[in-house]
Amino acid sequence: MQDGPARQRALPYLLLLIAAASFGGNWVAARVVNFEVAPFALSFWRWAIAAVLFFPFAAAQLRLDAPLIRPHLLKLFVFGAVGAGGFTLLGYWGVSYTTAINATLLNSSLPLFVVPLSWLLLGLTVSGRQLVGLMLSLAGVISIVSGGTLQTLARLTLNPGDFLILGGAFLWAIYTVTLKWRPPLRALSFLFTTIASAATVSLPFYLWEMAAGKTMTVTPTAVATIAYLAIFPSIVAYICWNQAVAALGPNVVGFFNPVIPVFGILFAVIFLGEPLRAFHLAGFALVLAGVVLTSRR
Repeated sequence: MQDGPARQRALPYLLLLIAAASFGGNWVAARVVNFEVAPFALSFWRWAIAAVLFFPFAAAQLRLDAPLIRPHLLKLFVFGAVGAGGFTLLGYWGVSYTTAINATLLNSSLPLFVVPLSWLLLGLTVSGRQLVGLMLSLAGVISIVSGGTLQTLARLTLNPGDFLILGGAFLWAIYTVTLKWRPPLRALSFLFTTIASAATVSLPFYLWEMAAGKTMTVTPTAVATIAYLAIFPSIVAYICWNQAVAALGPNVVGFFNPVIPVFGILFAVIFLGEPLRAFHLAGFALVLAGVVLTSRR
């Protein structure tokens, strides 16, 4: 009799893991085509193709929600511009200037933004157990990205790319916390407006990039990578993330963010042939321990 409720309680956490895996693959994919596709081109084509692919699935709900979309059009555009377009524009731009170590570490800073924003905007508090879990998760991420040595951390220096990535993490935190106030559209309608807004806000940056002489080299790798980005981080991950935020709240969801670079490391090992070390496994164990602490009711 209890299997049904147990599965219902577990579902949001499964959705979070799917989202984390998709987002982790996003940064690996961006690194793969860093020299072939300029950052703003990558952002625009990711969202534009996602909009085309997703429209047939969302069309029925968009028709039903049309009376709600019109009065909330500006609000919906802001959600997409901040939580999708702005996040990826700053993230892909930052990856062009900073190291992989810095990028992975700084993209794990979401809980550091979500917690104060949740307190300021929603009045949510954090328990001592959640703080301990957060520290364990961040320790796991630091172990992974530093290679298990303090010398690597000591050599970390901030450059403009790091500040861009921090800015992207801040925008994603704003999106996560303010989802509570999103217009009451159906799930597919809301996601389509988010994707379309992200493509729209990316277009002027892409045009500026082309005017500056930065071209995109069309190769099989570039095409496959953009297709992956258009489907998994753009559609699958956002569906899972939005549903999990609705079920669990932004504070709990924010604590899952350190899982994303763990998946990024695993994908780098599988698809880029990077070696798996003992400190990767130790960091993975710490992140999982932190997630268990922060998500227990």
